[in-house]
Amino acid sequence: MDGVLDAVGGVAMVSGALFALLAAIGVHKFRDPYSRMHAAAKSPTLGLVLVTIGAALQIRTFSAIATLTLVAILQLLTSPVGTHLVARAVHLRVDVPQDGVDELRRDQRAES
Repeated sequence: MDGVLDAVGGVAMVSGALFALLAAIGVHKFRDPYSRMHAAAKSPTLGLVLVTIGAALQIRTFSAIATLTLVAILQLLTSPVGTHLVARAVHLRVDVPQDGVDELRRDQRAES
């Protein structure tokens, strides 16, 4: 049973590392700020969760599993908030072409 857990943990860690690599490539290759933020937020979060699962399966001690669970939970809580704040700052500072109605700018004009 230990061999199976080690193999699954190894696959999870390699998969997580590949997601992080794909995120880095996406941040480098995408042209507009919103696409870059999407690549910088989604893939590394999934990659980190996979790496923590893989590490927990490899180590198998209570303290390591508790620490890795805390790391994954904190990443899942902070990544959306950080990405939202960066997206709002980009929206207010950079003129990025919009496909439809810009509701944030419309609401800011209405408040002024």
